[in-house]
Amino acid sequence: MQLTGFEIAIFVVYMAAVMSIGFISGRKGKDSAAHYFLAGRGLPWYAIGFSLIASSISTEQFIGEVGWGYRYGMAVCNWEWLCWPAQGLLLFFFLPLYLKNRVYTVPEYLRRRFGTLSGTTFAMVCIIMYAVVNLPLVLYSGGFVLSQIFGLNLHLAIWMLALTAGVYAIYGGLSAVVWTDMLQGILLIGGGILIFFLGVNAVPGGLSEIIGTGERSHLVLPADHPELPWTGMILVAFISSGFYYTSNQYITQRCLAAKTQWDGKMGIILAAFLAIPLALSVTWPGMIAYALNPNLENPDAAYPYLISTLVPTGLRSILFAALIGAIMSTIDSLLNSTSSLLTLDIYKKFFNKDASDKTLVRFAQICGAILLVFATLWCPMVGRFESIFNYVQDCWALMLAPCMAVFFLAIFWKRATNAAAVVTLLSAFPMLLIVFLRQFYGIFNEINIFNLAGIVFAVSVVVMVTVSLFTKRTEPEKLEKTVWNRDMLALPQEELDRGYPWWKRIWLWWTILVIVFVVIYIKFW
Repeated sequence: MQLTGFEIAIFVVYMAAVMSIGFISGRKGKDSAAHYFLAGRGLPWYAIGFSLIASSISTEQFIGEVGWGYRYGMAVCNWEWLCWPAQGLLLFFFLPLYLKNRVYTVPEYLRRRFGTLSGTTFAMVCIIMYAVVNLPLVLYSGGFVLSQIFGLNLHLAIWMLALTAGVYAIYGGLSAVVWTDMLQGILLIGGGILIFFLGVNAVPGGLSEIIGTGERSHLVLPADHPELPWTGMILVAFISSGFYYTSNQYITQRCLAAKTQWDGKMGIILAAFLAIPLALSVTWPGMIAYALNPNLENPDAAYPYLISTLVPTGLRSILFAALIGAIMSTIDSLLNSTSSLLTLDIYKKFFNKDASDKTLVRFAQICGAILLVFATLWCPMVGRFESIFNYVQDCWALMLAPCMAVFFLAIFWKRATNAAAVVTLLSAFPMLLIVFLRQFYGIFNEINIFNLAGIVFAVSVVVMVTVSLFTKRTEPEKLEKTVWNRDMLALPQEELDRGYPWWKRIWLWWTILVIVFVVIYIKFW
């Protein structure tokens, strides 16, 4: 695709704006651990909401999810429209616990709940997951997009993305990440909506033709569907998405940085509302591409196909900027979160307990650079899977199931023990091996991946309960602040004392949100 000089200029201006925001907002981060890892605990709700969306959306969605939307239709919207149960778990149960304990990282919560070994084990699970699954996926899919659009060599495109996105995140920490994410979140939703309206206008028959007929027009598919059974979608909502929003460091980190508990909770609700247009941006384009051309050789090429066929000259740079923004917002979040885990949960805990803020920040920056190089070198492995979306969904579904079992029992069951948590968390490592055995040797291929994750989750719960009943109880003093209780449903009294009008009430907005999604599911059942 040949860009005009005007389009190239807009693209360059956008990249310069992102880099400038990153470096300016990240100036405090380079000297202060609190600013580098948690943005000084001063993030407002709207920055949290947009950053949650921007961090969760990358070319995995713009390429992989659009490709699945092309294949299967409306049911793929469940990845955006069925996140609200998991966001509710974070909103009402997990976030109050995290903020009450003033933790920097999610593994730090497990250390306080159980002990050092549990927190360290979970930190290692996350580090491996981010380095082997998430970062390579984002870099590979981003390089794929650039190679498709600009005709660049795939490996050159991957290295260009790694260097561009890594610089400001490594330099400025979470402040740089969140404020650049806000710009990129607005742009990626706006760019997706632009494609949606152009597609509705271009498809003869409009919305009804795009929605289609039969299975393609439904959010809920039969239990025997090979890829998207309704049983699997429920398990995705509560296991994969449950972990993703409640215990995933690179998502929850911006909530931990909220200036008040109200800001953290309202940021989650904003992200949940933004999921409505988000599905129009990252699933419906696949449905539009199918309505325009049901014979594409590679469904993962559906989004570039739409850009080349629907978007008029002069506007294409906006879509390219949205794609690059989606890539950069996820890369910067992953780098910051993984370096936070390596620095605070490994380096400071075991190697340098008295490290100064500058030493911690410097170590985190070095870790970020090394991680970026490793992930870039691992990228070719992603290309060996059937599709980009398959890679991440298969890896996440199985690795997250034991982790979600640990967190679920940790916050709700006082009898859960440190030994049980460690044993269950360790089982996440062989889950990654099963993913590759499924892909290359066909082992367990007869079971839908999401149903298999449900089985793994159930077994993990049984294992953790059994081991807990035969091992030493957790000390009662640890349980007071680390196990959920009903009092945590309310905001802290000091926040209520500042003035809490009816239109700011969390339950009001959550009720409206649930009603909206109930209506959507009734409509597209």
